[in-house]
Amino acid sequence: MADVLTWTIERRLQLAERAELPRKELAGIETDLARLEAAEVVFGQWAEATVGGGRSSGIVEPERVAA
Repeated sequence: MADVLTWTIERRLQLAERAELPRKELAGIETDLARLEAAEVVFGQWAEATVGGGRSSGIVEPERVAA
């Protein structure tokens, strides 16, 4: 009986360890997804404010430095 309990505990720990990697990967994917969703909103607002980019947004772009 104790062998079954020991096996069960060990198996649960093994599976919990294996599940950690996909959880971390999923968290990273969800972070990227949230960033893209935010970028869509900001770009949509900019496009509306500048009539599809046809008007100046008033944002000054930095000067480019020659290499």
